[in-house]
Amino acid sequence: MKQQFSIAENVFTVSAPDDLQGWKKLDNRFSPFADCSDNEPVLEIDIKTGSLSPEKEWECIYSPTYDGIGVITAKVFLTPDSDFVMVFSHVGEEKPRLWMILPSQLNHAEIITDREEDSNTPYFISHALMIAFMIATSANGTLMIHASSVIYDGKAYLFQGKSGTGKSTHSRLWLRNIPGAELLNDDNPLIRFSPDGTAMAYGSPWSGKTDCYRNISAPVGAFVRIIRDNENRLVPLSPLMAYASLTPSIFFMPFLDDKLREIRHKAIERIALTVPVCQMHCRPDADAALTCMTSLTKNPKKNK
Repeated sequence: MKQQFSIAENVFTVSAPDDLQGWKKLDNRFSPFADCSDNEPVLEIDIKTGSLSPEKEWECIYSPTYDGIGVITAKVFLTPDSDFVMVFSHVGEEKPRLWMILPSQLNHAEIITDREEDSNTPYFISHALMIAFMIATSANGTLMIHASSVIYDGKAYLFQGKSGTGKSTHSRLWLRNIPGAELLNDDNPLIRFSPDGTAMAYGSPWSGKTDCYRNISAPVGAFVRIIRDNENRLVPLSPLMAYASLTPSIFFMPFLDDKLREIRHKAIERIALTVPVCQMHCRPDADAALTCMTSLTKNPKKNK
């Protein structure tokens, strides 16, 4: 079974066995992004079942460390043929649950799993698809940002912050207290500049623990980093501070080459120079949402 999807104007295909339960259980996430255009795909993904046995002679080029946040880790190996191999497992476990092969061109991915009946397999497949997609689209400046995002009055507002700082809480406060506000994505919206130079925010199939898989987009109104405080106030950031605020929240794999690193840098710099980026010092209350919305929409300030 081969299916085609489009996310943030990026077309890609997924081929998988018809009876692969791990992929079938992801239908609600990906079906909103089904695409029937004849546009050339930027990525082709094959999902297969097979034995998970990484070769000892592969060179480990990336081994992440975690402080307990999240459940998936992925080591990256380099084969003698210069392919990348990502081996996924639970944090704290050595046993692989899934692995993915990426050729050096980064336009194809082969995902291999032998746990199609495992309740965690859909999560691992979705995670691998996300990484393959983001690597393949790095060359055209598509960015994935760790944020919760709402659309209000035709614009997207993206709330950043470390896990547990209140991104999703702030989005919910907008939804409850600001008529017309709607959720775009609760964890991983995508950013891409349109041909006319507008920074656009897109929904994605990756929305954390919230079932919000919406194939919609809107011009970015602002990026807002949430900071817990005893008062509610919005602080616009300079371009330099905006760049520093944006960068930690934007996806990038450290083993990618300098060319892709430079494309990412230029895209973040362009955002910092053209889109309002702020800090929202706030309590988790209704007034925080109202103060943020009013400050952004009634008296918007560009970065200076």
